[in-house]
Amino acid sequence: MDTEIIDLTERQLREVFTIVGLRAEDIDKAIKDYMRYRETELSDLSLLTPRDYQTLGAEDLYKKVSSKLRDGSDIVEQILRQYLGYLHEKREIVEAYQESKSWDTVITTVVYSDSNSSQEAFIDYVEEVYQIKVKDAKHLQKLTGITEETLEGLQETLISSRYSKYTRAIETALKDGAMYKDLLQIKPKDYGLPESWDKCLASDQYSSILWAIEDVFRLAEPISAVRPDLRTVAKEIEAPYSVLMDANKLCNKWKLQS
Repeated sequence: MDTEIIDLTERQLREVFTIVGLRAEDIDKAIKDYMRYRETELSDLSLLTPRDYQTLGAEDLYKKVSSKLRDGSDIVEQILRQYLGYLHEKREIVEAYQESKSWDTVITTVVYSDSNSSQEAFIDYVEEVYQIKVKDAKHLQKLTGITEETLEGLQETLISSRYSKYTRAIETALKDGAMYKDLLQIKPKDYGLPESWDKCLASDQYSSILWAIEDVFRLAEPISAVRPDLRTVAKEIEAPYSVLMDANKLCNKWKLQS
């Protein structure tokens, strides 16, 4: 990833967190944790403690950022929206576990099956508590002692959490100027995913790339004047035109089903 882009993002984050009144030590922690989240480095565990989540107050932070940076909507939308949503979900998980000391309580009350980021936050926190990477559903069950969820359900949670990291890596790369050939080098297996999987929007590397292209370039935009030309996008990311055709077909199929 381009160092200049990372540095720019860090400067933007420091400016935002300073404006909304975070303490200097909290700003440093928040930036480091955001960079871990943004780069999806599987070897790095969170730098935030349970007390830090209460101090940062992700939901309040988002409101402050939105209200104080009137001309910074792009920063709020592109840089902070996903991370602050993740922080809010993580905070719920941390608080539920700290209060109950029961992973059954956590997974049945504050881990949402329709939110990949919620499941990502859950797996991240389990790994932070035990300082170990979860290998599979059986390992997750052994670590947590969960009985209120089946092995199949735990496997789905694990896949969703890894899919969340993988797709964010692809989208981040695209936003940072990656070409199609670069996206092909971001391998699902590096994020703990098999060659194909179920229960997610995409089911393999190719469909994940198609959805990332759709999301970044807004191929599903209903207003034709705003919707980008497929050949232009193909040229911009140096992808075969057939890839953009497949992405367009995928999002059209999804619109018909939803």
